[in-house]
Amino acid sequence: MGATILQQECLCHDCGKPLDVRHQADGKGGCYMIVTCWNPQCLLRAFTRSLNSYVTLTESDFESFREMNRPQAQAV
Repeated sequence: MGATILQQECLCHDCGKPLDVRHQADGKGGCYMIVTCWNPQCLLRAFTRSLNSYVTLTESDFESFREMNRPQAQAV
């Protein structure tokens, strides 16, 4: 239930589409949430981070990932 609510509230920084929200085991018996944008038109597609990390990223952090995706987007 928490993941469903969270997924509706977590939107991609760039395209505004809902992020895919998953549980990731932490190796210590617990888990944390990871988020990913899968929108093929978004320059942040396949950008996966823990939810805690995602909400603290700077515009410069996002731009670094966009730069990696730009050549692929231009090739399509």
